Amino acid sequence: MKILIPAIGSRGDVQPYIALAIGLRKKGHEVTLATHPCLRTLVESYNVSFAPMGPDIDIGREAAILRRRSANWIIGFKRVMDFSFSMLEQSHSDALELCRKADLVVVSHSAAGSMEVDELGLPWVSVTLMPQAIPANDPNEGLLQKVFMKIGGAVMGSMMVRPLNKIRKRIGLQSMGPHGITSPVLNLIPMSPQIIPPGPYWDPRHKMTGYWFAPSPITWNPPPDLIAFLESGEPPLVISLGAMATDGKDSIEAAGITMEALKMVKKRAIIQGWQEALSKMDIPETVYTTGSIPHDWLLPRCCGIMHHGGFGTTSAGFQAGIPSIVIPHIIDQYLWGNKVTELGVGPKPIPRAKLTVPALAAAIEAINRSEMKEKAAALGSSIRQEPDGVEVAIKMIENAAG
Repeated sequence: MKILIPAIGSRGDVQPYIALAIGLRKKGHEVTLATHPCLRTLVESYNVSFAPMGPDIDIGREAAILRRRSANWIIGFKRVMDFSFSMLEQSHSDALELCRKADLVVVSHSAAGSMEVDELGLPWVSVTLMPQAIPANDPNEGLLQKVFMKIGGAVMGSMMVRPLNKIRKRIGLQSMGPHGITSPVLNLIPMSPQIIPPGPYWDPRHKMTGYWFAPSPITWNPPPDLIAFLESGEPPLVISLGAMATDGKDSIEAAGITMEALKMVKKRAIIQGWQEALSKMDIPETVYTTGSIPHDWLLPRCCGIMHHGGFGTTSAGFQAGIPSIVIPHIIDQYLWGNKVTELGVGPKPIPRAKLTVPALAAAIEAINRSEMKEKAAALGSSIRQEPDGVEVAIKMIENAAG
């Protein structure tokens, strides 16, 4: 089959689809991953066919800047959502032309491809990264729960459905049906059931597959100085805040807090990002600074990871079997941060506004306690023994396509 996977978002939003594309290609399918032009190098480093879609904008970086310039997180979140929908609309013409050449479209969690498959009447499956948002007609729910879910649904409609329907109207499509941006045939959830069990009252089209993890790019090799750093002492803490670690006043402050906390607890670390902030600091020998390093290679060699609570990094921490310190900035990151705490594989999340040297130092000490390390290691071992999520998803896709 000729399969198109259109995706908009940050690197973390696109990464799971790279893993899926690799698996589909190995099964003999002709797969194209369409996303922002700036992500071409990333996609092609995995030998995955790439197609540019939409403006040449690093959406993760731009979203972080919007949040930083907002008076509070609610305003910031609204601005990011508006910006994301604008990117989706500006990608429409490219996505439409690419869909014309496809036999099947995998509509990403960002809704990319959802309008185009409706316009062309193409077969499609969808992907959801937030199973918490999947509706369930649970007969055991009390009145209060139902009211809460109704309010939550109204909020979700305001944030997602209404803006998408406005775009659909502008391009001549009817409003979305009851399934929203999920396929009426098959909606894939690339997650371990050990993290969030499948809902007993979900519609049968919602299928949990297990995680989709991409290996290191085929041309990537670890820098010799990184290997030397890892071998020179105890396993370090990885600090990987992704798009949240963009340059600016906020990053300079957060980097300073982090460096002081590391000094306080005498902890080695590998810091990804914060280039501008770190360039103004004296970096001790106990800290290695770098850009992106493949998580599948790096995390098993480290003692824990401090991150923003995005789906991809949270999942990678679970799979590696190391504790997490979550510094959430927006809604879904709080959900994953709370899940880390619930599973006992990390301390309570520290919202960015409450990030202080004492708070971070206490969190670093917490992840070094034996109980937390043992729970994280056991969870990682259990996840690694699960069936390969990509292979499970491919079988479901092929069955759905007939």
